[in-house]
Amino acid sequence: MKLVVLSLLGMLGGCVPSRSAVFHPVDREIERRLGLDATWGDERVPAAIDRLLKAPLDRDAAVRIALAKNRRLQVQYDQLGVAASEVAAATVLAPLEVELQYKVALEGDGNELEIEAVQDILDLLQLPQRRGAARADLEAARARAVAATIELVANVERSYVDVVAMQQELELRQTAFEAASASADITERMHAAGNVPDLGLARERDRREQTRIEVARAQLDVEQAREAMNEVLGLSGKDTMWSVTNRLPEIPHAAPALDTIERDAVAASLTLAAIRFEGEAAAGRLGIARVRSVIPELGVGVAASRTDGEWEAGPAVSIGLPLFNQQQGPRARANAELRRSRNEASATATELRAQARATRQRVLAAHAEARHLRDVVMPLRQRIVEETLKHYNAMNASTFELLAARRDLVEGGRQYIDAVRRFWRASAEVRALIRGAMPRGAADVSAPTSSGTSRSEGH
Repeated sequence: MKLVVLSLLGMLGGCVPSRSAVFHPVDREIERRLGLDATWGDERVPAAIDRLLKAPLDRDAAVRIALAKNRRLQVQYDQLGVAASEVAAATVLAPLEVELQYKVALEGDGNELEIEAVQDILDLLQLPQRRGAARADLEAARARAVAATIELVANVERSYVDVVAMQQELELRQTAFEAASASADITERMHAAGNVPDLGLARERDRREQTRIEVARAQLDVEQAREAMNEVLGLSGKDTMWSVTNRLPEIPHAAPALDTIERDAVAASLTLAAIRFEGEAAAGRLGIARVRSVIPELGVGVAASRTDGEWEAGPAVSIGLPLFNQQQGPRARANAELRRSRNEASATATELRAQARATRQRVLAAHAEARHLRDVVMPLRQRIVEETLKHYNAMNASTFELLAARRDLVEGGRQYIDAVRRFWRASAEVRALIRGAMPRGAADVSAPTSSGTSRSEGH
């Protein structure tokens, strides 16, 4: 009997769930959805990160670094601790109220002692509701933490693709600049010999300077992409001196099958799951507030009194009357939270479906564009370069025509890199959606600044 009482007191006293109890379900869900072993606070992590940063980063290495270093993600996980503390607070009973009165007769030597101990029994009866609401909030925090992890992985993948693509484009821009510089040098020599008019020389110089500007823009794009990746990786200082692989992977031969992405994204959505849990918590708090609006307090206990040495004892009951406070505030808040959760669930589902459809369109469009550039446009432009070279060797084409053909080939390569970049970015968003997250800032329908300059060049 004593053991049962002590166990009951321990349960009612409340305790904060252990760190493993709070985080283990999250780790397990991350492993299920991402295939990653999320180990938090492992003392071996810093050394592992140092090893990863010394070698050229691939996508998986970048993801592991971000999971360990990104502080915004850690903020989301800290919210789990807040929600866990609310679970502990919900299992703690209101304090036992003890009232003590001692009265002395103003005339004579009589005295009276009254002792009353009352516990709010309504607080005990509502403990399951409070605990259920707090646990629903904890589950919502867990769902949002897993969603934040998946979203971070998508952001890392997109940033990684941008860095590699920007580096490839910079190489092409430098090649174009070298070709434009060679063309301008030849034109200057021919102009000096009187074979090219001033207008032709000015055009070639303008073309060279334009490509110089495009190289500078491409260099800026590389730096901007690196800083964006530093941000999602959580790196600063000497840790920002990392490098990446030199080429984006080729697109798959067949376009991915995404016919069910809309349904899959809604079914897997952790945001919708979190909203449902928050709605459950609001419903629980509304039920508590409704009862308290009728009976604010129901105390049960024992009372004892002593008058002139004689003791009397008996049960004590106290009932609060809701004369001034009918829990208007808590009831209104819980009702508003319920309405918000319903509207938010509907809005989120609509946004999720729209984003799934738009992402599918971007994946398929980028895949089709990249395939067309690779299989049709680039071979054509390579053929044009080869044929122009033959005509040049036969003295039927000018140096400028050959350089123009090579510039078109370089521009086709830039367009192909951009299409591949957009395909892999959108593919990362697809993975995030079917894993349960809704990546923010997902749309990327245009190429970066430096690649946006396209001119039809003629001579």
